[in-house]
Parts: sequence; structure tokens; C-alpha cells
Amino acid sequence: MPSLSRHTDETKIWIKLLNGDQAALAFFYERYADWLLKYGLSVHYNREMIRDAVQELFVNIWNRRENLSVPDSVKYYLAISLRRIILKDVINARLSTDDFSDDSVSCLYYENLADEEQEEDMHRKLQDAVRSLPARQQEVIFLRFFEKLSYEEITGITGLDYQILRNTIYRAIKTLRQVLVEKIALISFLSILPSLF
Repeated sequence: MPSLSRHTDETKIWIKLLNGDQAALAFFYERYADWLLKYGLSVHYNREMIRDAVQELFVNIWNRRENLSVPDSVKYYLAISLRRIILKDVINARLSTDDFSDDSVSCLYYENLADEEQEEDMHRKLQDAVRSLPARQQEVIFLRFFEKLSYEEITGITGLDYQILRNTIYRAIKTLRQVLVEKIALISFLSILPSLF
């Protein structure tokens, strides 16, 4: 969770943005654009669409700044807003969100493996395991294990009920465990989940 000082600083900068300070908008873009791209790829696999959605998000913020208020958390406000844009774009384009692209997991790596062949093999198997998850499970796994968000924060971003969220994470972990146990002996997949995104 962001520290109180960081939250206070972001609130002050957000107020500057609301008053038309372009440098404030640039501050938030520089701070969160990469994180939003990673988060967006957990919602949908189309990298170009996600990049466009991130751009659209910041354009919308700038164009609507006079009607915006100060959010409790800028990061979570951006995540919720981006998710809405992505889902709107998916519906408009009638695209499927069931697939997980190779691009969105191409950054997988394992520093602790000595054998490069073994690393590549594990990479492929883990990619396949993540791809086997439904889009919603991919999203909550990203938020919980990579971003280390609390259940309450994830419910705020996704709109899922607390118990439904816990069940979704449980089912995702159970599925990953089943898939990985079949393919990779004695792997502690929870310790490598953050490297997925």
C-alpha cells in the first residue's frame, strides 16, 4: 500500500492536474504508464489495444479534469478507469478475452535456474499454465501476486465481491497447481508468479 507521504504528495499533484498543470499529468503518466500496461495485459492480451487504452485514459483525464475529483488513491483510480476502457474496447471490437498472448508473458525468466534448457522448458510450461486460466483469474493473480494488493484493494479495482474474489484466486491457484504438478516436479510456483507479468 502507498505510504501516507506518497499519498499526500500524489494528492497535491493531482490537484495541480485538476487546475490545468500539464507537468502534473506528465508526472502521473511517467509514474504509472508502465504499471498500467502490465495491469492491462492481465485484463486483455492485445498489447496494442492496451497501449491505446493507456493513452486514452490520460487523454480522458486531461479533457475531463474540470469534472474530476481527488481520488483516495490515484493508482487504484487509474487501474479502475483503465479496466473500464479496456472492457469497453473489447465489447466494441467484439474480441475474446479468453486468450493470453505470448507478448504479455514474454518477460518471464528465472534467475535461480542454472541450466538454460531447463529454464526455457519451465518458461514454456508456465506460460501454458497461465494461458489455461480464464481472463478474470489471470487478472486477479496479477493483482494479488505481482502487485501484492490486498483482497480489499482488488475488490475495489475489479468490482468483485470479497468472497467471489477469494474463490477466484483459490480456483486459479488450484488450476495452476494441477497443471504445474503434472508438468513440473517439485516447483514452487507461488514464488515465481510475480515474474509472470
